[in-house]
Amino acid sequence: MKPLILSGRGLMEGNAEGEAIVSTKAFTFAHGVDPATGKVTDVRSDVRGSNVGGKVLFYPFGKGSTTASAWFLETVRLGNHPAAIVTEGVDLSAVIGSVMAKLIYGKDVPVVSGVPRTAYTEVKPRDRVRVDGGTGEVRVER
Repeated sequence: MKPLILSGRGLMEGNAEGEAIVSTKAFTFAHGVDPATGKVTDVRSDVRGSNVGGKVLFYPFGKGSTTASAWFLETVRLGNHPAAIVTEGVDLSAVIGSVMAKLIYGKDVPVVSGVPRTAYTEVKPRDRVRVDGGTGEVRVER
C-alpha cells in the first residue's frame, strides 16, 4: 500500500519513527500524562489509558496549563516521552518542552505542526510513522 505523506511545518528538528497514537481532541501533558509511566491519565482524553512512550503522538492542538512544557520535559527525563509530536495548530508547550529536552538532556523530540485536520481520521492507531522535524514531512506506513 502506498504511504500517506503529510506535510507540515517543522517546529523542532530531528528524525523519529514510531507507532501512531491519535487523539482527535485537544491534548495536554499537564495532569494529562503520568511522566513516570507515559500513560495518558486525562479523563477527558479520547486516548486515556494509552501510553505515549516511544510513539508518534498526533493531536489537533494543545490545551491547558502553562506548566505542560514542564510535565512534557519530565516525561523526557524519565524516558517515557513520545518519539515525536504532530499537530494541526501550534502547541507552544510541546515546542518549549522539546527545545528544553534538547538543551538539558540532549534528546531530540521532533515537533511538526500544520498538518491538515484530515490526518486525525486518516492516520490509524498503530500505523508506523516517520517524522522529519526539519522538513515537516510525516510519512505514514500501513
